[in-house]
Amino acid sequence: MAALVEQWHNRKWGIARRKIDLLRTPTGWQVRGRRGSSDDREVIHYFDNEDDARAMVDAMKQAVPPQLATWAKVTDREPPPAAPRH
Repeated sequence: MAALVEQWHNRKWGIARRKIDLLRTPTGWQVRGRRGSSDDREVIHYFDNEDDARAMVDAMKQAVPPQLATWAKVTDREPPPAAPRH
C-alpha cells in the first residue's frame, strides 16, 4: 500500500485541474499525476529512489502550461519511514 508523502495541485478546478502525488511504497516510490477531476486522466511512474521520484515531480510541474501552473503544496507532513531492505 502506498503512503502519501507530499501532494501538490494547481489551484484550478474542473478540466484545468492538475494534481501530483509523491507516494512511498514498500518497494520504492511512485509519482501520480492527474488531470481534470478524479474521473479523468491519471498516470503513475515508479522509481527505486526518492531523488528520481522528486525529479519526476519537478518535470511534471514544469510540463504544465504557465497559465495553469499556480502550484500549491497541499501536504506538510513527515515522510513515512523507509521500508527495510532484505
